[in-house]
Amino acid sequence: RLLPIEAERLMGFPDNHTRIPWRGLPQEKCPDAPRYKACGNSMAVNVMSWIGRRIQMVENSIASHEAIGNPEKTNE
Repeated sequence: RLLPIEAERLMGFPDNHTRIPWRGLPQEKCPDAPRYKACGNSMAVNVMSWIGRRIQMVENSIASHEAIGNPEKTNE
């Protein structure tokens, strides 16, 4: 089983990113279960970053084609 800090690293979070005050306890006493849940309910930072860059690349490509007067033809 992974430690919470290992799960955070796999998700691309900084160390102890999910260690927060919990139900009146200080962050140092945050139990592991909510930390695992926070990682499980999130999306990997590096994957979301990659998807965003790919979307931007396509948007830039479309804009450059339109700028030079060569929009792609669509069958409507």
